[in-house]
Amino acid sequence: MRTNRSQRNHDRSIDLGLDKIGLSVFLYAYAVLLGACYLFAFWRPFGFNVFPYLGVHDYVSAPLNRVIVLVAVPLVFAVIFAAEARTEDRKFRRNVAIYLVLLYGISFVKDFYQAVSRYQSTSFHFANEISVLFIAALLFAVGAGIALYSYRALAGLPAQVVALVLVQSSVSMAAGYSDGKAVYNGAVEVHFLENKDICEPGGVRDWVLLGAFGGQTFFMNTIDKRMCLTDQKNFRLVSRQVREGF
Repeated sequence: MRTNRSQRNHDRSIDLGLDKIGLSVFLYAYAVLLGACYLFAFWRPFGFNVFPYLGVHDYVSAPLNRVIVLVAVPLVFAVIFAAEARTEDRKFRRNVAIYLVLLYGISFVKDFYQAVSRYQSTSFHFANEISVLFIAALLFAVGAGIALYSYRALAGLPAQVVALVLVQSSVSMAAGYSDGKAVYNGAVEVHFLENKDICEPGGVRDWVLLGAFGGQTFFMNTIDKRMCLTDQKNFRLVSRQVREGF
């Protein structure tokens, strides 16, 4: 009896360990997905494909200023999975999912409004820029529709997860485009390259930091929007807010 009981406990601990590993992999993959949505939308205003320069860690580390999108939702997923393991009450999970969609819907409306406003504030756009806004709106509409169906039909966990993934992907895209367009237009929060000779010997125009990926750092000229890629590590940045006294 003791042998059988200890064996069952051992098997149960193995199952729980595998469940934790599977959940960790899912949450990391989910963070990578949201990071990819953010980066895709962020770089559309620059007309540049940054993905060949990215490592896996860049997808998670690049949009850290949107930490709520990347961290809060995986934690919420963990809560839902825990609820799935402990209760068969679909009404509880249904209410959690619909409330989360409503909450993230507010975030989407704010970021999407900023994205559209910043799109309209410039006369020049790359050919595929507007597609980012359409895709973000489509993802949100489909996710909200699935969430509503799940709420009314008491659908299972997969439908609720799909709804949240779609809604959060739309939030990431709206936020990414809004941030990228703000930098392109001259955001107050940007940082300038102090030693301009790194990008343009003898140059007088400022170079704005766009990000660092795969061992290279990306800058953009503030006047003609040229881009500069450098693998130098020894450079200094100065905040626009500090330099211009905002």
